Amino acid sequence: MDSTRTGTRATRSAPGSTGYARPIDAGRTARVHAAERRIGVIANLLDNLIRVPGTGQRVGIDPLIGMIPVIGDLTGAFMSAWIVLEAARFKVPGIVLVQMTIYAGVDFLVGLIPILGDLFDLGFKANMRNLELFHRHAVDPGANTGGSWALVGGILLAFAGIIWLGFTLLSRFLSTVIG
Repeated sequence: MDSTRTGTRATRSAPGSTGYARPIDAGRTARVHAAERRIGVIANLLDNLIRVPGTGQRVGIDPLIGMIPVIGDLTGAFMSAWIVLEAARFKVPGIVLVQMTIYAGVDFLVGLIPILGDLFDLGFKANMRNLELFHRHAVDPGANTGGSWALVGGILLAFAGIIWLGFTLLSRFLSTVIG
């Protein structure tokens, strides 16, 4: 990004634009970085606290507390929800908040499955993904949201397909039984 000085205020050219400049809000930038540090502490605690010896992998407390049925998963879900709420405070685009919520929801729902959910937590790292999304969209509010739209759209299409398949199978079953 191109930074220039105009008068006493610094400006930054918008990505992909010609000649457009928006003022840099130093106060917002400081608040974003402070929030990013807070979110980073929680995300690292949940997903990357300890390095597994002999591997390049890291593990947090999320899979460990997830071994406590329901209560452990709810604790992790509340911490993940806090990350999403913190992102909402900084006016991260709505579609990105939906993507962050999907990541937290998948982490919670799959985490409810005994053992398999805890293994899933080792690799999925929803909180680190949400930290990255927060960084990208809070630091640069004009960042591209195409990936978020694609993910959410794909999930909606998959659900529509599952519902359509369910109705199709149900109608065939009923036509076979009823005649």
